[in-house]
Amino acid sequence: MYDLFSDFFDNFDLFPVYHDETRCPECGMTYMEFQKNGKFGCAECYKVFVNPVRATFKQVQKGTQHIGKIPSRQSEGLKKKRRLAELKSQLSKAVADEDYEKAAKLHKEIKGMEG
Repeated sequence: MYDLFSDFFDNFDLFPVYHDETRCPECGMTYMEFQKNGKFGCAECYKVFVNPVRATFKQVQKGTQHIGKIPSRQSEGLKKKRRLAELKSQLSKAVADEDYEKAAKLHKEIKGMEG
């Protein structure tokens, strides 16, 4: 099977090269085989090859956590929930770091958003 983009990407290091020949104990697949065909052989492959997969995701995406798309009808509500979760996380960190001034500002912003 001819890979349409192989010639185009030959000179780019888009994905980290992973030469370890570790095999999945369930299906016997190697990570290099995954890189060639783009599909894992079984669910266990995700556990066996977690490190190179994370390295690849970090290189081609913003991060390793999937946030998904927001449906347009629910976008405001979901954005607000995510912002509140982010502020609460920052508040916990500020309190743990004993940065009470920052914690007070975050607390005030959270209360304002919660109404």
